[in-house]
Amino acid sequence: MQVTIRRATSDDARAVSDLYLRARHSAASARTIPPPAHEDDEISNWIEQVVIPTRECWVAERSSGAVVGVLLLGAEWIDQLYVDPELTRAGIGTELMTAAKRERPEGLRLWTFVSNQGAQRFYLRHGFREIERTDGSDNEERAPAIQYAWLPAGPVSTT
Repeated sequence: MQVTIRRATSDDARAVSDLYLRARHSAASARTIPPPAHEDDEISNWIEQVVIPTRECWVAERSSGAVVGVLLLGAEWIDQLYVDPELTRAGIGTELMTAAKRERPEGLRLWTFVSNQGAQRFYLRHGFREIERTDGSDNEERAPAIQYAWLPAGPVSTT
């Protein structure tokens, strides 16, 4: 699917919030990840008042203007990566991952839930490697999680 990856603006706050909530409440998510730790209104306010104005947020946008993916980057972290649940496996996540690697060429880290095997396969396909597992006592959802890291390939030594 053809999408444009661009930085989110304040005009995107509602679309980003709607996409995030659709993805977190989808039937597929209900089977693979715990429910959000915050109410929908709290999440929407966080996206509008914190994420969009103060964080590095990218969106995948169709030619129609519909936001179909969202990527939130921290210093060396992918903090959030969600695709419209109706459009998974259409290449949107790969486009967002390409943007993340372009923006953080020194490397990236991220967390995903142990129960989210689809995300684990996605990250492994994109060159991430597992570096830590937790029992979930340190995340809001209290669910076991895996930290992954991606480091770019360095120059090949010929000696």
